[in-house]
Amino acid sequence: MNSLASFFKSRQFFIQLIVILAVIFLIFFAIIRFLSSYTNHGQYVVVPDFTGKMILALPGFVKDKNVSYEIVDSIYDPREKPGMVLRQDPEPNSKVKHNRTVYLYVTGLVPPQVIMPRLVDRSERQARLIIETYGLKFGKVELRQADCNGCVLAAVVNGKEITPGTSLKKGTVVSIVVGSKDPVRDHADSSGVSPGDVP
Repeated sequence: MNSLASFFKSRQFFIQLIVILAVIFLIFFAIIRFLSSYTNHGQYVVVPDFTGKMILALPGFVKDKNVSYEIVDSIYDPREKPGMVLRQDPEPNSKVKHNRTVYLYVTGLVPPQVIMPRLVDRSERQARLIIETYGLKFGKVELRQADCNGCVLAAVVNGKEITPGTSLKKGTVVSIVVGSKDPVRDHADSSGVSPGDVP
């Protein structure tokens, strides 16, 4: 027991203790340096602005930017070019770590489909409202002599009558044929207003 106590008080014990502590410190310091290097601690890149870029141009655009990208959603907008970046996350000029993934929202390449609603026997005003509500575009009104006055007789797309339930691209122009008890001239009224419209 006395020999153990004397060992703890000896110079040799203190030397060994200092060596052990030094080794522990060096190991801890090496681990910190490794983790810092592995995670690129303190090193950032500025997120480039993807807005307005076309999908086909993205691989070349990010080649030297130290970031990657992923398209997460497409939004159909007839006012914009198909396949163009609308917005991104993170925002442009944000500071992120190397090889950070930037999530992109682009305009859809193909318009979404909508189902043609039933317009027959409705008034012209009702038909116009329904067409626009479904994301379609109202075209022109063609008058046709019929027993009803101001009622819709048919819906027309590209000169052909279209039946309810038909799948159409959003934004398709739909015209209507409206009945009139009065004799009508043999031409389409492109003004969108027919004399037989029921108020």
